[in-house]
This record gives sequence, structure tokens and C-alpha cells, in this order.
Amino acid sequence: MNPVILIWLILLTPLVGFGVGMTLGRKQNAVVGLITTGFSGLALVTALALLFNNSLPQTHHWVFDWFSFGSMPVRFGFLADPLTLMMLVLVNFIALLVQLFSQDYMHDDPDKYRYFSFLQLFVFSMLGIVLTDNLFVMYAFWELVGLSSYLLIGFWYQKATAVQAAKKAFLVNRVGDLGFLLGIFGVYFYNNGSTDITTLGTTAMPTVVGLLLFGGCMGKSAQFPLHTWLPDAMEGPTPVSALIHAATMVAAGIFLVARIHPILTVDAQVVIATVGCITMLLGSAYAIFQTDIKKTLAYSTVSQLGLMLLGLGTEASVFHLLTHAFFKAGLFLSAGAVIHALHHAGHHHEFDAQDTRLMGGLRKKLPFTFACYLIFSASLAGLPLFSGFLSKDTILANLFHLGESNPYFTYLGFAVLLGVFLTAFYMTRQVLTVFFGEFRNTLFAVSTVHEGSWKLKMPLALLAILSTGFVFSWNPFNAGHVWFWHFLNPMMEEIAENHTIALVSVVVGLAGILTAYLTRNKVITYSLPTFDGLYDFLLVQPTLTLAKQLQRFDVQIVDFAVNSLVSLQVALATLAAWLDSTFIDGVPNGLATGAGIIGKVTRSVQGGKVQVYIVSALLGLGLLILLLVM
Repeated sequence: MNPVILIWLILLTPLVGFGVGMTLGRKQNAVVGLITTGFSGLALVTALALLFNNSLPQTHHWVFDWFSFGSMPVRFGFLADPLTLMMLVLVNFIALLVQLFSQDYMHDDPDKYRYFSFLQLFVFSMLGIVLTDNLFVMYAFWELVGLSSYLLIGFWYQKATAVQAAKKAFLVNRVGDLGFLLGIFGVYFYNNGSTDITTLGTTAMPTVVGLLLFGGCMGKSAQFPLHTWLPDAMEGPTPVSALIHAATMVAAGIFLVARIHPILTVDAQVVIATVGCITMLLGSAYAIFQTDIKKTLAYSTVSQLGLMLLGLGTEASVFHLLTHAFFKAGLFLSAGAVIHALHHAGHHHEFDAQDTRLMGGLRKKLPFTFACYLIFSASLAGLPLFSGFLSKDTILANLFHLGESNPYFTYLGFAVLLGVFLTAFYMTRQVLTVFFGEFRNTLFAVSTVHEGSWKLKMPLALLAILSTGFVFSWNPFNAGHVWFWHFLNPMMEEIAENHTIALVSVVVGLAGILTAYLTRNKVITYSLPTFDGLYDFLLVQPTLTLAKQLQRFDVQIVDFAVNSLVSLQVALATLAAWLDSTFIDGVPNGLATGAGIIGKVTRSVQGGKVQVYIVSALLGLGLLILLLVM
């Protein structure tokens, strides 16, 4: 089949799914999920067909006319390269698993049709970002992803916290998106009036353009200091968290950096790597102090996104994006399975099913979920035999390779090792808290907790398999043997193969696990201050204070001046009306009245009687003589 037809089918299938789901509505609530899941399955099959299309060259570019400004045409097109193909399969695969998992997780929700429809809109938006060849068109889909995330995070709009989280995600992302838009204008200016991705790197661009474009990544991928929205996004349904944190929204920022990598100057790369390093360490530190099972994973995502940025948009970043999508989606869906089991067991009681302090000993009642969670956690911690080990070591190796020409990157490499220690520490603590020890919820017996259906288990099983190192390399101890490099860039084989770094990272990870085990009974009561409080103090409160002062100025000065002017105009109008009625209309009306009176008087004299005329004539003559005599 023609590759262009396959691409159109991949892009439009979820959009059709969104339209069908919203059209069927609540009356067909039970079947909407099945229909949209079927659409995702179709899109995945089509993406695989495109991936294995032997007639497709390594990179193919299709361009179409969109509209024109006068004589200047505006075009959009599709760019199919290895990165595009990987993302198409990844997004559709994770979306399919999430929707399959949601069949059981969202079974009793009265607005299930809306949930599955929004998921389809989300996937359509992300696929648009992946397929487009143009930064301007990408920005349109970029904003549509922001809308979709707003709808999904605030899906349970009856909860005030969900509404606040949705608004926060939307507004914080708009800050980064402003930088992205300005960066697109910069590309247009320096790139001869073109925003075509395939032409990036053909002309030199200043550092500021790359950093402005990076602003979009800071928002979407929750990078410091725009990272605060992501933990609050946990207010949405857990499967949504898996989709947002694994293959769609947050991955868009890393995908963008990979696309703009050709124009990033050395200075821009240093700034991006620094931001990534700060984000990685902050996310890891905050994850340690969380008691909400999903918020720990949320801060873990923040940390891992920072780690991806330390790959500077190279193949190392993309590889970790791929492995992270599998084990992080698995972690969120496993957490969802735990929450689902606790909700069902204690549905007659009021309690927080996400609070790890009310868990414990669940490995005996949820053995399948426990086994999967252990695999995902080991992959996140970067232990050998798991995919995270390979991708994490590749980023480390690339940093130390860059450090040969710039020592700053070597320092960042040591910072990554600290992040490895912290990741292993907090994930081990979470596993011990949730699955080991005694069950700590006194409201119901642990015997009532049980595993979910196959709809919950099958996605976890697939993701667990994909989180092992053997899927990516016949030698899961050596990142240089990963088949992925032949798909993207064979030159990465030599860089990724660094046994010293692999050994050191394993030792650091094991040290983190051992530290967590030795301190397993120590309750951490200290909590790091959040940036929300700082932003509230530095930005929100000053803005509110300024708004109140402006309101007061508006009421007391502007409104007073306007009201005074209006009063003056009313008074002048009243005076003008009085002058008009008294003088302008009064003079002619008075003359007319006088003429009428005179007419009445003179008319009474003309009665037709001769004697009256004679008397009048005599009186007149007498009066005249009198006047003459005098």
C-alpha cells in the first residue's frame, strides 16, 4: 500500500475514534471503549505495516499545499524517518494497552464514553506532532496536546483538586509554549522564511533560537522550573497518567529536542544539559518524600525526563525515551492495579487508596502485580538484565564521551550517578512499603484484596517483557550491542560500549538499594519545600496584589473620572434641553401665541355692525386729535 495512505490512516484513525465516541455518547457508554480500543488496534497495525514497508527509504518527505498568504504558499507535510516510525509504533502501542487496561479500571464510570473519546483526541494530537515536517504545524498539534491533557487531567471535574490540576497543567505549559512560538519565529527569520524541519541545520542560527524552542520542551516535559504541573496531574485517572508519562505529552518535549538538535549550539547544549541535571536531581529528591504511590512515580518521571535531556536530543535520549515508555507505563498501570484492588476491597470505607502508608504485605495477595512491579522498578533503577540499564548507561557513556572535549559534561556524568543512587533508593523503599511487611489498613482485612481480570494483567505482562534487556540486546550487559543503534545510528555502538561506566553504575544502584533496605523501618517525616510555595510568593501573590491595586485604581480613579464625566454630560444635556425649550422653542411659540391673541382681539372688532364701525372711527379720530394737541 502507498505509504502516504498508511500515514493518513494512522493520523486520522484516532480522530475518527474521537468523533465516534462523542457522537455515541452516554447512551452507548458500555461499547464506546471497545470501539475506540479497536481504532487504536487498527492504528497500531497500520504503524507496524509502515515500519516494515520495504519500499520506504530511510527518510521520506511528502509535502502538500495548505493555504497561502497572497502569493506565498504555506505548506505542510509528513516526515517519515526512523525516529518517526519508532514514535508511531510506541504511541499507538502504549495507547492500545492503556485503553485495554481501562476497560476494567473505568468499568463503572458513568462518563466512560468521554474518557475514551478524550484518549483518542490525545493520541491524534501526539501523532500529529510526530508526523509533521513543519515546526509551525507542530505547534498547532502541540497546543492540541495541551487541550487534550487539560480534558483528561480534569476528567473527574466534580473534584476541585482535579479542576485545579488541569488548569495548572494548561497554564504552566502556556509559559513554555510562548518560548516555543518565539523560537519558531526565529527559525522563520534565520531560515529564509521556512520552518521545515528537514532544513534545520542548513543555516547557522543563534543560541537564543534553540533555547526558545527548548522552552516548549520545558513545559511539556516538565523541566525545571516548569516542572510543578506534572505531580498534580495525578488527579486524572491512573491509566491517563500512564499515557501522559510514558508515550505522549511528556515525550513530546524530548521528541522536539531530538528534532531541533541540528541547530543547537554548544552553549545551548550546555544550558539544556544543566536544566536536565537540575530536573533529574530535584525529581529524585522529591520522590523520596512522597507517600502517594502515584506521586512518587510522577516525580520519578520528572527525574527521568531530566535524564533524557542529558542525552541532548541524540540517539541516547531517544533510546531512553523508548525504554522509559515501557517501564514507566508499566509502573503506573501496576500502581493502578494496586489502587483498583484496594478500592474494590474497601469500597464500603472512606480511605485514600493511593497512600502507601495504608498498604503493606500486598505481594501475597497481588503476586502477579508484584512481580511486574518488581521488573519495572528494577528497570527504572537501571539494574542489569533490564532495559533501563542499557539506556541509562548509554546516556552516561555519551556524557563522559562529550567530557573529553568539555569537562563540564564529565561533571554532569557524576551528577547522573548520584541520580542513579537516589532512584534505586526511593524505588526500593516504595516496593518494600507497598508489598512487604504487614498490611497497615485497619478498615478492612487484607484477605479481601485480590488480583484484577486479564484486562489488567495482559498489558502488565507485555510491558514487563518489553522492560527486560533481552528485548533490545542479545547481551543485556552491554549497551553497545543494542539493535536499536542499527535502526537510528550505528555510530552509537562504540560510544555506548563502556564497561567501566556500566560497572560503576551497577555498584551505585546496588548501594542505593542497600541503603533503602537498611533504612526500611525509618519513617521519613521531613518534606522538602515545594516550588509551588515559592512561585506563589514570588509570582502569584504579587500578581494578585497588583490586580487588587489595579482594581482599586479602576474603581476609585478610572470609574470616578468616567462617572464624573457622565454626570457632567447629563447636566450639560439638561441645561441644553432647558435652553432649547425656553428660548429656541419659547420665542417662536411666544410670537405665535401673541399673534393669536391679537388676532382674536381684532377679529372681535370685525362684527359686521355699522354703528360699531362709526364709534370705533370716532374714538380713533378723537385719540388722534388728542395726540396732535398734546
